[in-house]
Amino acid sequence: MHILVLLLASLISLPIFAQVTFTQAETKLVHQILKEKDASITLSQTRARLLENAFLFEQAKQHNSTILTRQSAVGFSSDFHARRYTLTLLKNQFALPQVAMLGDKVWHPYSSQWLQTSLPRYPNNNVYAESDLARLDKIDLSHLAAGKLTLATLMSEQSMQNRYKLHQGDIELFKSLVAEHRRFNLIMQQLNDKLNAQGLSQDKLEYIAKAELLRPTMLTYFGVTHSLHGERSDYLDKLQQRITAQAVHNYFEKNKQNFRYIDKVQANAVLFTDKAKAEQFHRYAQAHPFEQAIIHFKQVDLFAAEKGLVTRQKNSSWAQQVAFSLPPNQLSKPIRSPQGQWLVTSTKQRFYAFYDKDSETVKYQAKLALTEVMAKKAYTELKNHWFEQHNIKL
Repeated sequence: MHILVLLLASLISLPIFAQVTFTQAETKLVHQILKEKDASITLSQTRARLLENAFLFEQAKQHNSTILTRQSAVGFSSDFHARRYTLTLLKNQFALPQVAMLGDKVWHPYSSQWLQTSLPRYPNNNVYAESDLARLDKIDLSHLAAGKLTLATLMSEQSMQNRYKLHQGDIELFKSLVAEHRRFNLIMQQLNDKLNAQGLSQDKLEYIAKAELLRPTMLTYFGVTHSLHGERSDYLDKLQQRITAQAVHNYFEKNKQNFRYIDKVQANAVLFTDKAKAEQFHRYAQAHPFEQAIIHFKQVDLFAAEKGLVTRQKNSSWAQQVAFSLPPNQLSKPIRSPQGQWLVTSTKQRFYAFYDKDSETVKYQAKLALTEVMAKKAYTELKNHWFEQHNIKL
C-alpha cells in the first residue's frame, strides 16, 4: 500500500524541468567528473545516472524535503554545496575566469563590531526565529556579491561551526564567504555566452549538481545503499513492519548456517602470577602436549571442572572468554589478565549450535535482510514506473 502511495505521488508532482532530458553537453560535463572515480563509466551510464538523479530529486521533494535545504543540521546548506559542485563541473570544460579581489575600501563599513551588532542572539537550537531572519534579510550584500545576497541567506547556509564564528565577530570569515558568492556569480556571468553556445544554463547545472549531491542520501532513504551510521528512514521501517513471522522462519531455514554460534570450546588453560614462569610454560607447551606441560609444571587446569569443554555463559569468566575468542588448535602466548596474572591457553575443537528460529537474534538479522530485498525491489518498481510516466527510455 505504501509503495502505491509513492507511485501516485510521483504522478502528481512534476519535475523542475517539465521534460526530463539531459543534453549531450550536460552529460559530457558530468561524465568527466564521474570518470575521475570510475574510468570505465560510459556516456550511456552517465545519462542513466542523471535520469535516476532526477527521479531521486523528485522523491526528495515529496518524501524527504528537508534535505533540499540541508542534509545535516550542523552542516552547510545544499545550495552551498551545489554552487561548489557546479564549478567543479565547469572547470574541466572551461577555463574559469579569474575574479579580482575587492579592495579594502569596499570592506571599510564592515567590521567585527558591525557583524556582532547586525546579528541577533546566537540561536542555541541552531535555528533562527522568523523575526530574526526577516531582520537579516533587510541587510543587502548584493553589491559585494555581484548578485542577489542578503545576510539572512549567508547565515542560513552556514555550518554550525561557521555560524558560531560569525557570531563571535570573525569578519575575515565573513569576507571570505561573501567573496565565494562573488566569485561564483562573476564566473557564471562571464561564462554565460559560452554556456549558451553549448546549450548549457546556470539553472540546469545547479539542478544537476544538487541532484547528484542528494543522490547518496536518497538511495539510503530507499534502502538501496546502507547508512554508515546504521540510520533507517521511516519508509524502511514501514516496509519492515510488513515482514511476517513465517517469512522470518523461511529465511532462517534457507540461511541456517548464518545463524550458528560457538556453543562450546574444547580447551585447557593455566594461570601464573609470574610472567617468566608463564613464558617457560609456553615454550615447553610448544614442544609437548599441553596436558603434559600442566603435569610438568605442577599446574591446575582452569577448565578441569568442565572436563575441558568450556560452555558459553552469560557470566563467563575472563579466561573462558579468551578461550572462545581464539581460533581452534591455537596455543596462546602469555596473556595478562585484568588482575595482573598471566594466562596460557590451548584450544582444540569448536562445537556449534543454532539460534532458535524465534530468537531476537534471528528476527533482527532476518528482518534486516528481508527488508533490503523488499526495498530494492520496491525501488526498482517505483523508478521504472516513474520513467514510464515521463516517457524515459534508457
